[in-house]
Parts: sequence; structure tokens; C-alpha cells
Amino acid sequence: MRVAIAGGNGFIGRRLTELLLQAGHEVVWLSHRPGRFPLGDRLSEVPFDYMTPLGDGPLPAWAEAVAAADVVVNLSGYPIVMRWNEERKQLLRDSRVHTARALKDAISRAREGGAGPSAYIGASAVGIYGDAGDTVLAEDAPAGTDWLSQLGVTWERETFAVGEETGVRVVTVRTGLVLGDEGFLPKMALPMKLFVGGPVGSGRQWTPWIHLDDMAGIYRFVIEHDEISGPVNAVAPNPVTMRDFSKALGRALHRPSWFPVPGFGLKIVLGEVAPYMVYSQRPTMQKLLDAGYEFAYPEIDGALVAAL
Repeated sequence: MRVAIAGGNGFIGRRLTELLLQAGHEVVWLSHRPGRFPLGDRLSEVPFDYMTPLGDGPLPAWAEAVAAADVVVNLSGYPIVMRWNEERKQLLRDSRVHTARALKDAISRAREGGAGPSAYIGASAVGIYGDAGDTVLAEDAPAGTDWLSQLGVTWERETFAVGEETGVRVVTVRTGLVLGDEGFLPKMALPMKLFVGGPVGSGRQWTPWIHLDDMAGIYRFVIEHDEISGPVNAVAPNPVTMRDFSKALGRALHRPSWFPVPGFGLKIVLGEVAPYMVYSQRPTMQKLLDAGYEFAYPEIDGALVAAL
């Protein structure tokens, strides 16, 4: 199978690429910044420009790569966890909406010519549910009403439009906090290493987490299983509160977890994005379990030890 991955040279994309290559697939990265990582056998890379319309002329290399793929995966999107301003919020939206639209146009052109991929797998996030307290959230749970939830709604609308307009199978992978050597975990681990770490906010909020290997494994699973479609919650099967997450991180680092990060402290560091860091979300991954996915790291302690 040939898989084209937008954002393949990112945190999740690189691990997914490893799993796909190990399984004998071919991978091509569609990259905004190509050349950052060395390429090996059965892995290639082309520049990706989602803002320039395809037009009626010759296709750019990235659109040709989409046309030649069996499956397209979209992992592209401007990072969420940073201070926001209006310009960055527009980038958050545009990077998700316009990437999906560009890929949709390329898939449509390919399928009109009798070729093209049969499936489109798009990234999403459990943040789409908003602050849901203790409610167990299956994939049919309603979306939240805050700005970030509505960004998720817009993102998924563009993802499902790919299937509606081209007829390909579509999956949206709703991601939790991914535990690995990039992203959220190093930021939380550093103060704990310095003996000033602890839970964020009250600690009572549910914190949806998943190890990087399972995150990439789920993408590979839905790529290879044609019977899966629609939204999929990509979270570990044993959810924890932020307090329990922090205690487990302390155990993994052999440090105490006693110094909670108050909401006003987050506000100083992160500004408008701070309230989202203490939202409570408890998604269920039953859809994946019913489909036969087996988690490599179902428990938080083992996942944190492996991630660190």
C-alpha cells in the first residue's frame, strides 16, 4: 500500500511512518518544510503548498503523490498549545481548513481520472467535546460550544467533505494528549524534575492521554481496516484524572508531585488558551476495542515510563 501523509515529518507522522515501513508499505511525506529529516527506502518527500489552488495546468508534485496513493493521511495543523492572538487563531483555523480542502481537490481530480486513493484519514482532537466533566464521551457525544471545540467542528466538517465530494472512506482520529519526547509531556516533566511539579488546576479533571506508539498504531490500524469509518476516539482505555496523572509522572521520574499549577499561573503563561488546559474530557475508546485494536500501553504508569 502507498500512503501519502501531510505532516508526515512531524511528531506523530514520523512514528506512523516507521510502523508503516515496518509493515511493508510505501510512504510519501507532503511537507511544508521538506528536508528536515533523512529519508530511507520506500520513503519519499515532496513540498506541500495548501494555499495555492491546483488550477487547470500541470499538477504539482504533492498532488501527483496524492493521486498515486492508496490512502491519504492528514496530520497537518498549526500547534495549539501556545499563546494565542487573532493572527495565530487564524493560522490555527486556516492550517486545518485549507489543508483539508487542498487534499480534497487533489483526491477529486485523481478520482475523476479513474485513479486516486480510496481512503482519507484526518486528524482531529478530543477537544471537540469541550469541558464535559465526568460524562463518558462516545464518538456521537455533542460538541462543545467554546472556540476550540468549534474549531474542531469546522476541522471535521472539512474532513468529512472529502468523503462526501469524492466518495472515499473517511476517518477522523480524535487525539488525546500524546505521551512522547515532544509535545505536552516534556513541558510537564521539566518542573517535576526540578521538584516543583504537580497537577495542573484542581487535579480533578479527566485527562485523556495516549502513548505515541498507540497513537501511531491507531492510525496504522484505521489505514489497514476498511471497515472503520467516521470519528474514532484515540485515547488509552484506562482514563485518569490530572491528579492521578501527575502522581504517575512523579513515580516515573522518582519525584514528588506536590506543587499544583494554579489556573492564574497558566493564564500568565498561556493567556487565552489557559482555560482549555484544565478542561475535563473522558472519551471512551470502545469503538476501537470493538474493531480489534490492542493497546500497547493501556496503563498510565507503563506508558509514562516508556515515553520518558
